[in-house]
Formats: sequence, C-alpha cells, structure tokens
Amino acid sequence: MKRILTAIVALPILLYTVWSPIPFFFVALAAIAAILALNEFYGLASRVACKPFALIGILSCLLLIGCFVFDRPEWVIAVLAATLIILLSAGLSLSDEMASSLTSLSSTMFGAMYVGLPCALLVGVRMLGDTADTHHLSAKLLTLFLAMVMMTDTGAYYTGRAIGRHKLAPRVSPGKTVEGAIGGFAAALATGPLCRLIFFPQLPLLDSVILGGAVSVLGQTGDLAESMLKRGSGVKDSSNLLPGHGGMLDRLDSILVAAPAIYFYSRYFISNR
Repeated sequence: MKRILTAIVALPILLYTVWSPIPFFFVALAAIAAILALNEFYGLASRVACKPFALIGILSCLLLIGCFVFDRPEWVIAVLAATLIILLSAGLSLSDEMASSLTSLSSTMFGAMYVGLPCALLVGVRMLGDTADTHHLSAKLLTLFLAMVMMTDTGAYYTGRAIGRHKLAPRVSPGKTVEGAIGGFAAALATGPLCRLIFFPQLPLLDSVILGGAVSVLGQTGDLAESMLKRGSGVKDSSNLLPGHGGMLDRLDSILVAAPAIYFYSRYFISNR
C-alpha cells in the first residue's frame, strides 16, 4: 500500500514535468533527484571506508546537467576533466590518510558519472525541439522510455512471483529469477508497439521493439548493479526517503543505466525524420 500511495503522488508530478510546455520543470526535478540519489550513493560508499568528496561530486553532477540544458553535450568532457583535476587537488588533503585516498577519489568520480551523466542525458532528451511532423517529441520519447522501464519492472515482478523457479543472481538479489527477467523483457517488447498505438504513431514499429528490448536489458542490469552496491555496503535500501520504495537511488537504478539508450535513440530518430 505504501508503494501504491507513493506512486499515486509521484507519478502525476513526473508526467506533468514531462508534458509541460516548460521544460525547466523537468530539469529541476532531474537535478533534485540526481542530488538525492548521489548523496545516497556517497552514503553507501562511506559505509565501506570511503570518504567521498560529496560537494565536488554534486557540483559536477549539476554541471553535467547544465551541459544539456544549454545543448552543449561536448562540454561533458571538459566538466569531467575539471572534476578529475579538482578531485586530485582535493585528494592532497587526505595525505594523512593515504590508504583511503584511492577509494575516496574513485568513488567520488564514479558517483558523479553513474548518477549525474544519465540524469543529464534525460535532460538532453527533454530539451529536444519538435520535428516537422512530431509535436511533443521529447514528452513522447520520455513517456515511452519510462513506460518501458516500469513495464519491465512490473512484468519481471509478476512473472517471477507466478512461475519463477531459477535464480537469476542469487548472491546479488536472491528474489530475482530468470523467468522474471524474461517476463520483464517480454513486457518491454510489447510496451513499444502499445505506446506507438496510443500516442506515438510516428515511431517505427521495428524501432519500438528493438528499443524496448534494449531498455529492458539495460534496466535490469542497472537494477542488479545497484543491488550489488547495496549488498556490498550491507544495506537493504539506499535510504528510507520514499515510503515503500526505499531511496531515490533505488527508484533510479534501472533508469540510470538505460538512459543512454533513449538519448542516443532520440538523436537517431531526429536524424532520420
């Protein structure tokens, strides 16, 4: 019930920012979600003797998002290079704790890329303009993407509950099954054509199926990867921020790894119109 109530509140807000004529609502939501998720990631890192430079990581994350707000994806390399240089300089402050310097600097940089860059890519999709024959292009692409992620999760959960017998990755996530993963994959394959029928007729049928498969595989990989990070840190959820859902990082785990798929597809879609 907690999961349902949280979704009832959060989903309309998310969809409003996706479909609003003002894209900066989504930018603000993505930035807030990224900061919360990154802070949770650094919390996990701190449990395994890392001392991440959270402020530097968060600033890097926001700058990565800014690159796509201003439609300058080429600036990403400069932001990451500057982050690395600043981190190396800041690392000198750990001269009395040199044993932890490698893990602290690495976790800071990885966190900024793991959380910040995918959120920035989604902002890049949201900032797209319409093509000649596609109104609300960014909203349609993001809704398609979110539907694929959610249906993968739903299909995997109910298929696993109904017929799951073979463990997918027992050491990482004991509850996930091979049958559930296949069910989630099948649900995502069906989601693309369904979205095409309901609100995105310009989407080629073959593209919708291929994209659904890619998003499902990447999303389930992201889910398992975040479970690995939590298990390594000795926690069940990244935080208790969202009742029934755990933390922000728990909600974004699939989205973060699958985000590049929708970003690069959006560029391919526009180039082929």
